Amino acid sequence: MKNAVLVLCLLLVTSLSFGSLSLGLINVAAQTESFSNTPLSGFVGIDVLGIDLRYDFGPLSFGIATPFFMFTLSEDTGVKPSFIIPGIAWYGYVGLKLDLDTFYVRGDIGHTFAFGEQSQLGFSPLRLGVGMDFSPGYYIELNVDLILQKINETVGKIFDFKIGYRF
Repeated sequence: MKNAVLVLCLLLVTSLSFGSLSLGLINVAAQTESFSNTPLSGFVGIDVLGIDLRYDFGPLSFGIATPFFMFTLSEDTGVKPSFIIPGIAWYGYVGLKLDLDTFYVRGDIGHTFAFGEQSQLGFSPLRLGVGMDFSPGYYIELNVDLILQKINETVGKIFDFKIGYRF
């Protein structure tokens, strides 16, 4: 048991020395109808704030994000802010990143999942975007998101912006 813990710690330190861990604030904005099959009358837009944890290892990226706040804009109800319990919904993803000095191009594919009442999420986004690195360790990204299950309905309607820090 002691050797297994030692090996696990050694693998963690080695992978962190060759890769980079980042933490960011992500904002997803969508002009779309419901992501689930629940009809919403007059639904115009949604804006979700979340926390994104990512590990980059060379050109590979692995990440997980969880939302904590959501704004909806509807003709029926106007602007409605809602707090989301962090950890009740998740977005896990894997992707590639191509560094071009200060700028980079990235893409990833992932899947959403949730617990409790939000378990209907279950959609798979494809994100393509660009980013820019700032010294020392800060970065910004802009991505275009497509929902694979509803690709024709989501083209050009979902974007995310992320600002973060690489450790």
